[in-house]
Amino acid sequence: MVLRFISSNFLLRSTSLFPLLFCLSLLNYSSSYSQQSTLKLPKPPSAKPGEYDTVGVKMSSELAKDNVGLMENTIDPDTYLLGPGDIVTVFIGSLEPKLFDLLITPEARLVIPTIGVISVKGKTLAETEQIVTERVAKTYKIQSVSLSLKKIRLFKVMVTGNVRSPGYIPASPADRLSEVIERAGRLLFNAAQRNIIIKREGIDEPIIADLTRFYLLGEKSGNPTMQGGDVVTVPPYPEDEIIEISGGVNSPSKFEFTQGDKLSTILRFAQGFLPSAITDSVEIVRFKNQESETVQLFINASTWNTKMLQGEINLPNDIVLMPGDRVYVRERSNYHVSSTVAIKGAVHFAGRYGINSTGTTVADIIERAGGFTEYASLENGVLIRKKDSKEEVDVEHARLLGVPIVSMSESEKAYFREKQREVSGKIMFDFTKLNDKKAQSIFLKDMDSIFIPTKNNFVNIIGRVSAPGKILYNPNYSYLDYIVAAGGFSNRADESEALIVKQKGERYLASDNNAKIEPGDHILVPEIPESKTRFIDILTTTLTITAQIVTVVGVIFTLSNNSSAK
Repeated sequence: MVLRFISSNFLLRSTSLFPLLFCLSLLNYSSSYSQQSTLKLPKPPSAKPGEYDTVGVKMSSELAKDNVGLMENTIDPDTYLLGPGDIVTVFIGSLEPKLFDLLITPEARLVIPTIGVISVKGKTLAETEQIVTERVAKTYKIQSVSLSLKKIRLFKVMVTGNVRSPGYIPASPADRLSEVIERAGRLLFNAAQRNIIIKREGIDEPIIADLTRFYLLGEKSGNPTMQGGDVVTVPPYPEDEIIEISGGVNSPSKFEFTQGDKLSTILRFAQGFLPSAITDSVEIVRFKNQESETVQLFINASTWNTKMLQGEINLPNDIVLMPGDRVYVRERSNYHVSSTVAIKGAVHFAGRYGINSTGTTVADIIERAGGFTEYASLENGVLIRKKDSKEEVDVEHARLLGVPIVSMSESEKAYFREKQREVSGKIMFDFTKLNDKKAQSIFLKDMDSIFIPTKNNFVNIIGRVSAPGKILYNPNYSYLDYIVAAGGFSNRADESEALIVKQKGERYLASDNNAKIEPGDHILVPEIPESKTRFIDILTTTLTITAQIVTVVGVIFTLSNNSSAK
């Protein structure tokens, strides 16, 4: 980057170049920010195989520990099982009311003064209240007895398998499996989410938890609450037992297979059909008897709607899936997709507007936006089109991007500079001739952006001049007149490389007789560097990108966050 070639002393001395350097630093940040993201987090070098050790994991694990015993809802007396460590309040209504706060003993017993010992093992809060009422009635002539839970107990749960920190984990009856796993350091990247095994005392068959159902569908049955003595085993991700869905669904993906999965199950996980989906012939490709041979099944799901998929009702033609099944949902190629364009700047009603398939022109959108304001600078309006990923790649330009400028031939430098001057996506359009026949033949496309800047009656002078800043535009001034108005060239000014940067992104040498200065232009006077050729090459390339940012700042798709289609 350019900033690496500039010493700290130079930065301190050259305060006049601060605006330029700020732009360059912004470009450096923007370049880093715009890198394509990936779905998988990289493993840090210090992590053991299969582990992640990030600040986020540590923070969430600590937070999960702090949340032990927090209630997500009121306790249901009919389902809450009492156990050792619970504290209950017993109220006996009589002429002399009695109130006891009692701790359930490690043997799961409740000792009530003057009443006796009551076993609560395997009993719910409601069942225990009924037993206490019957026992108290034998001793006192009373009208009411109530039993309430004052404090829930804490216990230990064993977590084993594919978690970061297996072992005994503190929990309470209010905690769910996901919270216990958080306290165990979270799942490893190769852990299963749908077939987690919970062995519970007093139950022969293990409980199979399905966190995918909980996270994607909000089904709490897939994320059960814990009980003392539970042993949780997180198996590895079953690479050979997955099901996959792709095509016309909202969230195509792969999922672990579990017994009982149906076509409707994976459709619910994928958040349902897209509007463009062909639902009368959903294809299931199935491997035949663990061999390479496959069979194709076509299911008519045209009667399935979003509301039906949200429930657990039996759907017509719903088929039970098998491990390895692949589900394909075809899409209509000519399906109408809602298209919008954005317009911002000196128009009366900036925002995002819908366009139709028959053809919407720039003039149509300007009219719907209320027309230009009196401060609109039509000469500097820009039309930006999102780059089509299918466009032919310039192989030579791509090659030169990896070649140092000092290693390029003169012809390569010239070609590279011209390509860098191109404003990505910019379409030539003269907004001063909006109603011309030629202008009417340009139709807008989805995600196009229009920016109409306001009139700027100043020329900005930056770089090696005595008093950089904005100078009131004078149609009779040459670039040297503006330099004089800014106090003249300062020490080490490279007068021969002074540039005029237009609002639309074009650049000219200031000494060029064809360079016309207009309101809103920038005049840049660089400093003579130690290696002049290298500095100017880098500076010219960077200014190209800077000009593009100045041209389109605030236009492109930020409007989608705060403006709806009109």
